[in-house]
Amino acid sequence: MTTPSDGRAAPVAAVEELKALLGPRGWLEGDDAAPFVADVFGHRRGPAALVVRPASTREVASVVTICRRHGVAIVPQGGNTGLCGGAVPVAGGAPCIVLSLARMNRIVSIDPLRFTVTAEAGCIVQTIQEAAAEVDRSFALDWGARGSAMLGGAISTNAGGINVLRFGNTREQVLGLEVVLPDGRIWNGLRALRKDSSGYDLKQLFIGAEGTLGIVTRAVMRLHPRAPREQTMFASVGDFGRLMELFALARSVGDAHLSAFELIPGRLIELALARHRRLVRPIETRAEWNVLVRFSGGDDIADLLERLFAEAFERGLLTDAALAGSLAQERNLWELRDEITPMRLMTGKMLKWDASLPIDCIVAFLTEAEARARAIHADLEVIAFGHVGDGNLHLSIWPDGTPGDPVFDRRCEHIVRAVDELVWAYGGSVSAEHGVGADQCARVRQQKPPIEFEMMAKIKALLDPDALLNPGKIFGPASAPARPAD
Repeated sequence: MTTPSDGRAAPVAAVEELKALLGPRGWLEGDDAAPFVADVFGHRRGPAALVVRPASTREVASVVTICRRHGVAIVPQGGNTGLCGGAVPVAGGAPCIVLSLARMNRIVSIDPLRFTVTAEAGCIVQTIQEAAAEVDRSFALDWGARGSAMLGGAISTNAGGINVLRFGNTREQVLGLEVVLPDGRIWNGLRALRKDSSGYDLKQLFIGAEGTLGIVTRAVMRLHPRAPREQTMFASVGDFGRLMELFALARSVGDAHLSAFELIPGRLIELALARHRRLVRPIETRAEWNVLVRFSGGDDIADLLERLFAEAFERGLLTDAALAGSLAQERNLWELRDEITPMRLMTGKMLKWDASLPIDCIVAFLTEAEARARAIHADLEVIAFGHVGDGNLHLSIWPDGTPGDPVFDRRCEHIVRAVDELVWAYGGSVSAEHGVGADQCARVRQQKPPIEFEMMAKIKALLDPDALLNPGKIFGPASAPARPAD
């Protein structure tokens, strides 16, 4: 079998075979292919000989077979909304194509009695949400990019979002998968079973694997009962040091009704309101820290939220709050949450963390992370927000300086290393829900002991011995340093 070379050009014969297989609607090149070879922010870009757009699992399998025969690497891609460069080619890598699943966008079936939906990998997350609502069910996956993110990408990164607190990550929503393996064979594991103890749970290999072990083409996903009502409280935090005491109270009062607990800094609220005039300020109080607390359930959730506010205010945990009293107000709160992404609102050099931490450590971690960063470079801004109810803190640090200046760049490297080490010291992870992609490879290698990468590498070598699926992702370059054994 042909081994990929280090050049950028794929064999002409492979390109022609792929074009003939898929027909004129099934491939793109040149300017038409440009959006598929760069990440969502244009930070990462790599060459691809062709962008292929298969319309069925059989066509995906045929594409893989052709590429394997010619030694051409494949970069699977869903909605390309990821933040770690996991769905675009790596610059300077082996000759490759991008395999977009956008044309495989059907809901195959929806069964409200089984509480399942079966959909193709290119199906938009919001499309599944709406289909579930039409049969009085709820689809748990939800985040800001719901209108463009695709199911296959969510599965391949084990995506999180605002509902993890109640329903768990994507992994908990997957019942069965159909996957095209690196040798072109199709594994049909589309089972809708809640229980199956008949051996290894093979679908778990492909969830969070970022397309490095196989290409997910269809999935059976869980549905949940649709809550009759949802209501959200926006509140200013009285004492940030007692944030998790507030969370504990919300869990105690709301019990199973608590479906989201989001931390929002006042700094991002002001930036989002200034940029998006359609958004309305939730409360007049302008606090450094705020929370969005959502209860889902029956008619009693308004009473529960009012009780939460009263008890939290009495304890000094909150200083002001407002309950959404209409669908428009509810929508405004969550649109505000969607629009507080720092990289869209701020300029300059950003150092970012998608940190997962034990929930009781979030306040201490954030305090110490800022102190460590300022000890290295005093002039900086620290922004943190996220799904603190499940321990996921999105932290970004914006040091003032000029990228390219050796002193500044070295300080940025030291800040990243210092905060990463703090994440690990708290027993956390530097990738909670965004995946590894190409950006996080070296950092994840520092996080995991060598035996974990050894096991992962053996699985990769067994399923994809020619390393043709999504090269440069998760494992990164072979020279990446490994964390010393404890």
